[in-house]
Order: sequence, then C-alpha cells, then structure tokens
Amino acid sequence: MQLLRPALLLLLLAGPAAAQQAAVLTPDQLATVLRARGFSDIEGVEREGDTFRIARAMRYGETVENLRIDAATGLPREQPPLTEGQARELLRARGYSEVTEIGREGDAIRLRGLREGTPIEVTVDARTGAVRQ
Repeated sequence: MQLLRPALLLLLLAGPAAAQQAAVLTPDQLATVLRARGFSDIEGVEREGDTFRIARAMRYGETVENLRIDAATGLPREQPPLTEGQARELLRARGYSEVTEIGREGDAIRLRGLREGTPIEVTVDARTGAVRQ
C-alpha cells in the first residue's frame, strides 16, 4: 500500500497537466477547417510537433506554398492577406457573379457584382475573408 501512494500522487499531479495539452486535429478535421477557410487541392501535409506543414494548396484560385498550420486549431500560423483575385473568387464561390473590383484601402477590398440578379457592392476583409455590405 505504501508503494501505491506515491504512484497515485504522481497520477493525480500529472492529470491536470495532461488535460491542458491540446488535442491534435486528424487529417480529415484539418482538411475540413482549411476548406472552410477557402483552401483546396491540399498537398504534402506533414506534422512537425504542434504544426502541420503543407507544401502546396490553392486558396480561392491562387497557389499558396509552405503553409504552417496550428495542429490543434487548424488556423494558419501566418497568412498573407487575400489578394484582389482571391477576394473575387471568394465571392464567386458564395454565389456572386460578374464580380469586379472597385478599389482597395488597406485590408478592405471593395467589389461589386450580382447576387441573384441584383447589383450589390460589398467589402471583403483581406485578413479574415469576412464579407460586409
């Protein structure tokens, strides 16, 4: 019984620390998160500790190379802002047509297009991909 007490104490102390370690996404979960963020054609996925490295992918129609993705959240560790072309593709993927650029001010890309036949002007946040009217 005396030997069990130190072992039990170690297990109790290790429990909270082990619980604090984040779970790692499975490859299927990673693909789902990346698709939701506009990525497709994902190639060369390797895990290095708490990071997935992706050799190449497409993001809204443009090639992106050497992505570093957080293995627990699926979020890019660093990500350049969307280009105007990527913003146009993002809108097309969401059902807009005849999308053209009006202008850009910092991370705000202004575009116009048709949504269900109705002319509309929107702003795309180049950092997040959020679309605002």
